[in-house]
Amino acid sequence: MKKKGAFELSIGTVVVIVIAMALLIMGLVLVRNIFTGATESVDRIDDGIKEEIQGVFSTERDDVIVKLGESRTAKVKANGERFGIVLGARTPDGSAARGRERLQYQLSLEEPTGNNCASLIGTTATKNLFETPLDSYRGFDQYDGANAYALIELNIPEGTASCTQKIYIDVKDTDSGLTEPYVGTFFRIEVLKSGIFG
Repeated sequence: MKKKGAFELSIGTVVVIVIAMALLIMGLVLVRNIFTGATESVDRIDDGIKEEIQGVFSTERDDVIVKLGESRTAKVKANGERFGIVLGARTPDGSAARGRERLQYQLSLEEPTGNNCASLIGTTATKNLFETPLDSYRGFDQYDGANAYALIELNIPEGTASCTQKIYIDVKDTDSGLTEPYVGTFFRIEVLKSGIFG
Protein backbone atom coordinates (compact mmCIF):
# COMPACT_ATOMS: atom_id res chain seq x y z
CA MET A 1 0.00 0.00 0.00
CA LYS A 2 2.77 2.40 0.76
CA LYS A 3 4.10 2.05 -2.78
CA LYS A 4 0.67 2.77 -4.28
CA GLY A 5 0.27 5.92 -2.17
CA ALA A 6 3.76 7.06 -3.08
CA PHE A 7 3.01 6.48 -6.77
CA GLU A 8 -0.20 8.53 -6.59
CA LEU A 9 1.62 11.30 -4.78
CA SER A 10 4.27 11.46 -7.47
CA ILE A 11 1.62 11.65 -10.22
CA GLY A 12 -0.11 14.44 -8.31
CA THR A 13 3.19 16.24 -7.94
CA VAL A 14 3.91 15.91 -11.66
CA VAL A 15 0.46 17.27 -12.50
CA VAL A 16 0.99 20.27 -10.21
CA ILE A 17 4.41 20.93 -11.74
CA VAL A 18 3.03 20.71 -15.30
CA ILE A 19 0.19 23.10 -14.47
CA ALA A 20 2.59 25.52 -12.76
CA MET A 21 4.93 25.49 -15.77
CA ALA A 22 2.02 26.06 -18.16
CA LEU A 23 0.85 29.04 -16.10
CA LEU A 24 4.40 30.42 -15.96
CA ILE A 25 4.80 30.16 -19.74
CA MET A 26 1.39 31.73 -20.37
CA GLY A 27 2.29 34.56 -17.97
CA LEU A 28 5.59 35.22 -19.74
CA VAL A 29 3.88 35.23 -23.14
CA LEU A 30 1.23 37.64 -21.84
CA VAL A 31 3.86 40.00 -20.39
CA ARG A 32 5.83 39.88 -23.64
CA ASN A 33 2.70 40.65 -25.68
CA ILE A 34 1.84 43.56 -23.42
CA PHE A 35 5.29 45.11 -23.70
CA THR A 36 5.71 44.55 -27.43
CA GLY A 37 2.11 45.32 -28.43
CA ALA A 38 1.56 48.44 -26.35
CA THR A 39 3.58 50.65 -28.65
CA GLU A 40 1.19 50.58 -31.65
CA SER A 41 4.07 50.91 -34.10
CA VAL A 42 3.17 50.74 -37.79
CA ASP A 43 5.60 49.94 -40.59
CA ARG A 44 3.36 50.87 -43.51
CA ILE A 45 -0.11 52.09 -44.33
CA ASP A 46 -2.08 49.06 -45.49
CA ASP A 47 -5.74 48.51 -46.37
CA GLY A 48 -6.59 47.37 -42.84
CA ILE A 49 -5.29 50.60 -41.32
CA LYS A 50 -7.12 52.66 -43.95
CA GLU A 51 -10.36 50.82 -43.15
CA GLU A 52 -9.91 51.44 -39.41
CA ILE A 53 -9.39 55.17 -39.99
CA GLN A 54 -12.32 55.36 -42.43
CA GLY A 55 -14.47 53.64 -39.79
CA VAL A 56 -13.49 56.30 -37.25
CA PHE A 57 -14.24 59.05 -39.79
CA SER A 58 -17.71 57.60 -40.37
CA THR A 59 -18.58 57.42 -36.66
CA GLU A 60 -16.96 60.66 -35.45
CA ARG A 61 -16.92 64.23 -36.67
CA ASP A 62 -13.15 64.58 -36.50
CA ASP A 63 -11.39 65.58 -39.72
CA VAL A 64 -8.00 64.33 -38.50
CA ILE A 65 -7.23 61.05 -36.75
CA VAL A 66 -4.04 59.75 -35.15
CA LYS A 67 -4.19 55.95 -34.88
CA LEU A 68 -3.21 55.62 -31.21
CA GLY A 69 -6.48 54.94 -29.43
CA GLU A 70 -8.11 57.11 -26.81
CA SER A 71 -4.91 57.85 -24.90
CA ARG A 72 -3.30 59.43 -28.00
CA THR A 73 0.04 58.28 -26.60
CA ALA A 74 2.71 56.33 -28.47
CA LYS A 75 4.94 54.42 -26.09
CA VAL A 76 8.26 54.27 -27.90
CA LYS A 77 11.25 52.30 -26.67
CA ALA A 78 14.67 53.93 -26.83
CA ASN A 79 16.17 51.09 -28.85
CA GLY A 80 17.27 52.72 -32.11
CA GLU A 81 14.50 51.05 -34.14
CA ARG A 82 12.11 52.89 -36.45
CA PHE A 83 8.63 53.51 -35.02
CA GLY A 84 5.62 54.55 -37.11
CA ILE A 85 2.34 56.30 -36.33
CA VAL A 86 -0.46 56.65 -38.90
CA LEU A 87 -2.15 60.00 -39.42
CA GLY A 88 -5.40 60.25 -41.37
CA ALA A 89 -7.20 63.38 -42.55
CA ARG A 90 -10.22 64.08 -44.71
CA THR A 91 -11.14 67.05 -46.82
CA PRO A 92 -13.37 69.55 -45.01
CA ASP A 93 -16.05 69.48 -47.73
CA GLY A 94 -15.93 65.71 -48.36
CA SER A 95 -14.73 66.08 -51.95
CA ALA A 96 -11.93 63.92 -53.37
CA ALA A 97 -8.37 64.78 -52.37
CA ARG A 98 -7.20 64.28 -55.99
CA GLY A 99 -3.54 64.12 -54.98
CA ARG A 100 -1.02 64.09 -52.16
CA GLU A 101 -0.64 67.86 -51.95
CA ARG A 102 -4.24 69.07 -51.52
CA LEU A 103 -4.20 68.29 -47.81
CA GLN A 104 -0.97 69.13 -46.03
CA TYR A 105 0.06 68.61 -42.43
CA GLN A 106 2.61 70.12 -40.10
CA LEU A 107 4.03 68.63 -36.90
CA SER A 108 5.30 70.90 -34.13
CA LEU A 109 6.49 70.36 -30.57
CA GLU A 110 4.87 71.69 -27.43
CA GLU A 111 7.15 74.31 -25.93
CA PRO A 112 9.38 73.26 -23.00
CA THR A 113 7.22 72.92 -19.89
CA GLY A 114 9.86 71.98 -17.35
CA ASN A 115 9.15 68.25 -17.42
CA ASN A 116 8.64 67.28 -21.10
CA CYS A 117 11.30 65.96 -23.52
CA ALA A 118 11.98 69.46 -24.89
CA SER A 119 12.92 70.51 -21.34
CA LEU A 120 14.84 67.37 -20.36
CA ILE A 121 16.89 66.67 -23.51
CA GLY A 122 16.46 69.97 -25.36
CA THR A 123 14.26 71.11 -28.24
CA THR A 124 16.80 70.23 -30.95
CA ALA A 125 17.40 66.72 -29.56
CA THR A 126 13.63 66.17 -29.32
CA LYS A 127 13.13 67.24 -32.95
CA ASN A 128 15.91 64.85 -33.96
CA LEU A 129 13.86 61.93 -32.59
CA PHE A 130 11.57 62.40 -35.61
CA GLU A 131 12.52 61.14 -39.07
CA THR A 132 9.46 62.98 -40.40
CA PRO A 133 10.43 66.68 -40.56
CA LEU A 134 8.77 69.07 -38.12
CA ASP A 135 7.74 72.74 -38.45
CA SER A 136 6.93 72.69 -42.18
CA TYR A 137 3.88 71.66 -44.16
CA ARG A 138 4.15 68.48 -46.20
CA GLY A 139 1.83 66.40 -48.36
CA PHE A 140 0.33 63.10 -47.27
CA ASP A 141 1.83 59.77 -48.38
CA GLN A 142 -1.39 58.26 -49.78
CA TYR A 143 -4.90 59.37 -50.65
CA ASP A 144 -8.17 57.60 -51.34
CA GLY A 145 -11.32 59.57 -52.07
CA ALA A 146 -11.70 62.34 -49.50
CA ASN A 147 -9.16 60.73 -47.15
CA ALA A 148 -5.39 61.14 -47.02
CA TYR A 149 -2.88 59.15 -44.96
CA ALA A 150 0.67 59.74 -43.74
CA LEU A 151 3.18 57.70 -41.78
CA ILE A 152 4.92 59.70 -39.05
CA GLU A 153 8.27 58.08 -38.34
CA LEU A 154 10.45 58.30 -35.24
CA ASN A 155 13.73 56.72 -34.23
CA ILE A 156 14.63 56.98 -30.55
CA PRO A 157 18.34 56.22 -30.00
CA GLU A 158 19.46 53.97 -27.16
CA GLY A 159 20.31 55.94 -24.05
CA THR A 160 17.66 58.63 -24.62
CA ALA A 161 16.24 59.77 -21.28
CA SER A 162 12.71 58.67 -20.42
CA CYS A 163 10.33 61.56 -21.05
CA THR A 164 6.98 62.55 -22.55
CA GLN A 165 6.37 65.08 -25.33
CA LYS A 166 3.19 66.50 -26.83
CA ILE A 167 3.20 66.98 -30.62
CA TYR A 168 0.71 69.25 -32.35
CA ILE A 169 -0.67 68.45 -35.81
CA ASP A 170 -2.14 71.16 -38.05
CA VAL A 171 -3.83 70.29 -41.35
CA LYS A 172 -4.60 72.74 -44.14
CA ASP A 173 -6.54 72.42 -47.39
CA THR A 174 -4.63 74.03 -50.26
CA ASP A 175 -7.82 74.16 -52.39
CA SER A 176 -9.49 76.51 -49.90
CA GLY A 177 -7.17 79.41 -50.71
CA LEU A 178 -6.47 79.89 -47.00
CA THR A 179 -2.98 79.61 -45.59
CA GLU A 180 -4.24 78.78 -42.10
CA PRO A 181 -5.02 75.20 -41.02
CA TYR A 182 -8.67 74.15 -40.91
CA VAL A 183 -8.19 71.50 -38.22
CA GLY A 184 -5.66 70.53 -35.60
CA THR A 185 -5.08 67.83 -33.04
CA PHE A 186 -2.24 66.39 -30.98
CA PHE A 187 -0.63 63.20 -29.78
CA ARG A 188 2.04 62.36 -27.25
CA ILE A 189 5.15 60.25 -27.36
CA GLU A 190 6.37 58.57 -24.21
CA VAL A 191 10.01 57.54 -24.46
CA LEU A 192 10.61 54.30 -22.55
CA LYS A 193 13.82 52.54 -21.61
CA SER A 194 14.42 49.42 -23.68
CA GLY A 195 13.60 46.43 -21.47
CA ILE A 196 14.18 42.69 -21.22
CA PHE A 197 11.89 41.81 -24.12
CA GLY A 198 13.31 44.25 -26.64
